Amino acid sequence: MKKVLIADNHPLFRDFLKQKLSEEQIEVILTQENRDIYTKMITTLPNLIILDMDDDNSEEMSFLESKTEDSNAVNIPVIITGPKRDRQSIAALAKYGVIKYFEKPVQFDLLFKSIGQVVHIPLSMDTTPCVLDLHHNNNIIFVELALGLNREKIALLQFKLSEMIEKEEIENPKVIIMLTNLELTFVDGYNLECLIDNVLACPQIHPNSVKILSLSPFVHDLLIGHQNYAGIEMSNNLTRLLTDLVDTSVSSDVTDLITNKILTPSFETDEDRGSMATRFAADAVDKSVDIKTGTVLVVAIIDSDEASAEMTRIAFEQAGATCVTFSTGKDFLSYYKDGKFDLIILDILLADKTGLALLQALQKRPKTPPIIIYSATTQREVIVKALGAGAKTYLVKPQKSSTLVQKSLAVLHGQE
Repeated sequence: MKKVLIADNHPLFRDFLKQKLSEEQIEVILTQENRDIYTKMITTLPNLIILDMDDDNSEEMSFLESKTEDSNAVNIPVIITGPKRDRQSIAALAKYGVIKYFEKPVQFDLLFKSIGQVVHIPLSMDTTPCVLDLHHNNNIIFVELALGLNREKIALLQFKLSEMIEKEEIENPKVIIMLTNLELTFVDGYNLECLIDNVLACPQIHPNSVKILSLSPFVHDLLIGHQNYAGIEMSNNLTRLLTDLVDTSVSSDVTDLITNKILTPSFETDEDRGSMATRFAADAVDKSVDIKTGTVLVVAIIDSDEASAEMTRIAFEQAGATCVTFSTGKDFLSYYKDGKFDLIILDILLADKTGLALLQALQKRPKTPPIIIYSATTQREVIVKALGAGAKTYLVKPQKSSTLVQKSLAVLHGQE
């Protein structure tokens, strides 16, 4: 059985992730204290470590240093969740075996996909389009769903509700589940039950405090025929539901409450930076996800030899990098922009122009990343010119995949 060590003191992230991975038959080891990470790691030797990193990351960096020096643990991959950082700081983590860095709040679908790739288990994900938003006014919590019912977001809901109630110190919480944008039938019965069950799984919420706003007769029939849902009321009229829930000592006019933005969308407020987003990357209207999302290293490989370029790409991707390959210098220059890559692997022998000319052109740019020459050419004159033109090092083909990556990381981080 594959094992994943999760080092995070945020209960929503930790508990939800444990639940999802356990469902996939992955053993999950938890630790809340960062000082215990190393002990847990060497006693369990997990297949993956998921590490939370704060702004003050001295303990986490100390752990990563110790991990790198331990021959039994040095090759264990690490996924980090943490605050926003600049590209240089993120790229510097690669030498510690960090293969992904996700900025918080973490988009669960991207994280889950990365975990599956590392442990080599195809983790199941419900891809049903769905927008789920939570917001509250006083002690009334609104759960709004649109487009569809997605099981991943429904599973996340009980943790988000508990998180909101605790963080906002909501006493005697009332919940309105808003489904007016969904046309539901008996086909949706299982997911609808999961939705209601996850709301009721929150210990602070009683069935008598849950109302459902829907236009679907099926929802009414489901509630009537389900003994666990006794006390839950459904209506197609929001004013009626609010009348039953609103504290009249705050306002006696329900219409005023609605007018005063009682239904403020959650995307207008800041997500908890230690939490997981209720909107996933798959929800984006623009599906062209930035290639740097979660990526520690973005590597450009410029090589006219397709077989060689493919082997280099595989080597770096196995180390967690995102790679873009180019067969000519012209193709690369038309794509290249400052800040787009953290590392360039360049062959001197290119189909359209010499790699040396491309190297010289790149060195005239102000923010060119480190360039490593990886070529079969062994002529001393060529090597001297390449190093004199700004290449960080010159590696002669072929190299073992692990050797190529490790030497490149050492160069990237100033060890050579």
